[in-house]
Amino acid sequence: MHSPIQLVDHKIYRINLDTRQVSGENSELKFSHAISSERNPDHPNLWLVRLDVQIKPAAKAEAAPYLGEVAMIGIFRLDPEFPEEQAERMVYFNGGSILYGAVRELICSITSRGIHGPILLPTVNADSFVPESEEHAAQEKKHRATK
Repeated sequence: MHSPIQLVDHKIYRINLDTRQVSGENSELKFSHAISSERNPDHPNLWLVRLDVQIKPAAKAEAAPYLGEVAMIGIFRLDPEFPEEQAERMVYFNGGSILYGAVRELICSITSRGIHGPILLPTVNADSFVPESEEHAAQEKKHRATK
């Protein structure tokens, strides 16, 4: 049985990963994300989802082995029979989860060739992608504070 939401396509929208020289132990990294979506007005079962993931040092004073941001966009098709009142949650929850996995793999692949070795993004609670959830609100607040 297929999910009522299907990934049609996904692309890298922006990528910026910098390697830094760090003396001694590598400092810890902090990861944050922000997500947005837009419904296609001409094809209401198609949604564009954008996920931005930031990589920063865990503390402002620390040097980080990597700094950067990756933005990925995905186009998702939602089954026209899916209940309208649940559509937005479905798109954010599943779209965010799918794009986060793609960003995780991209960052791991690129940094695996870096001088500090690979970065593996931590697993996140998929509820953090849903706007009305407390987890999402906390992530958005953190993301805005670090911009």
